Amino acid sequence: MGHKNTFKNMFKAALTAAAFFLLLFANTGLRANHAEHCENPDVKPSNEVMHHITDNHNWHIASFPVGKCESGETEYFHLEIPLPWLIYNSEKGIQFFMSSAAHENGYEIAEGELYLLGQAPEEEANHGGPEVLEAIEEAAEEHAGVEVEPHGPTILDFSLTRTSFQMILIGLVLLLIFMAVAKGYKKNEDHAPKGIQSFMEPIVMFVRDDIARVYLGKKADKYTPYLLTLFFFIWFSNLLGLTPFNSNIAGSTSVTIALALITFILILANSTKDFWLHIFWFPGVPVPIKFLMMIVEMIGLIVKPTALAIRLFANITAGHFMVLSLISLIFILGKNGAVPAAGWGTAPVAVAFTTAIFALEMIVAIIQAYVFALLTAVFIGQAMETHDHDHDDHH
Repeated sequence: MGHKNTFKNMFKAALTAAAFFLLLFANTGLRANHAEHCENPDVKPSNEVMHHITDNHNWHIASFPVGKCESGETEYFHLEIPLPWLIYNSEKGIQFFMSSAAHENGYEIAEGELYLLGQAPEEEANHGGPEVLEAIEEAAEEHAGVEVEPHGPTILDFSLTRTSFQMILIGLVLLLIFMAVAKGYKKNEDHAPKGIQSFMEPIVMFVRDDIARVYLGKKADKYTPYLLTLFFFIWFSNLLGLTPFNSNIAGSTSVTIALALITFILILANSTKDFWLHIFWFPGVPVPIKFLMMIVEMIGLIVKPTALAIRLFANITAGHFMVLSLISLIFILGKNGAVPAAGWGTAPVAVAFTTAIFALEMIVAIIQAYVFALLTAVFIGQAMETHDHDHDDHH
């Protein structure tokens, strides 16, 4: 009973801390972004789609029209959570501040990136304000053919982005779930599983018995925890991406490449002499063909983890594009409210197709997690294989 109460108290404390953490950031963001965004009411679907797909240093959740600005443009209330910036400035040293306080610390944010005040990118210049651009143009006229760059402090960005922040949230959710499952095993050791344990146990057993033990043999138990981590992290990340919280974790190339790189390292760490022999001197074929096979096998060694990264990224990103594009059809055909009949007429069809794609994405979310874990086990298992070369040469 004491352990049960301890676990409940830990669980409540974690939830309370997480709620306070989010509310604190959200409150800061609400104060920072209210009555500050006067925008043209015309919706640009391409901007909305790319804003959802790409990473950012603010976690934008929703925007609500709250009135009219003096210029006649629509005033929006932006519900967003500012994230912390960790900056190394060669002149000021290490700086830490919330993105909502960037201006007070001598920076401004443009398109989700941080710039020194007055040096946000303009349409004509890449890293300079109007004064910097004018100075560059004057210098270029005086020194034709000499490219002059503006000087300033070196800025190194170590900030927390929306994707990395949501990855931390997924990690906390998985930690709480599996703590509950582990507690269930201790409590129901001689009884049938209950609650969350009864839901998670078949999935865990499936990954262990039908993926790890089939393809990894004697080392299955060693790598089952990693495969389970891969499977549940990707699955839960994909599920979060189906919620209206601008989440696209597995649709970020940095995430998928990092996961594929870990798999590649494990392939190399578990490779045998026979594995490398089949790459550099393929047995059982004529010598001229061995050189050709060496090139093919070297390419294959790189393509395997690359395919893992691209497959996951492409499938998840494509699903987001399809859902957002179908919804955008309402605004495109309705011309942002100028032709309301077209918008309302398109809405039922767009919503119906969006619902169908959304249901498909629910399936894709777990399939991509399964495929990534499966191919990881297959590739590591292939690296551990040994071969009877005399038998191969005979055939």
